[in-house]
Amino acid sequence: MSYETLVFAAKVFGPIWMMGFFIIVVIRAYNPKRRAAHERAARSILPQASTEERP
Repeated sequence: MSYETLVFAAKVFGPIWMMGFFIIVVIRAYNPKRRAAHERAARSILPQASTEERP
């Protein structure tokens, strides 16, 4: 393979691969079935409130 062939392949297949990866990430991020997991991950960094503090 020559350098020009590799550059051509990278310019053609690189954006196609990146767009496919982006679409997969978006589908997984906005999938309603994963909402609970996303909420759990978002709240995992917050300090846990103890039951004694609640009125």
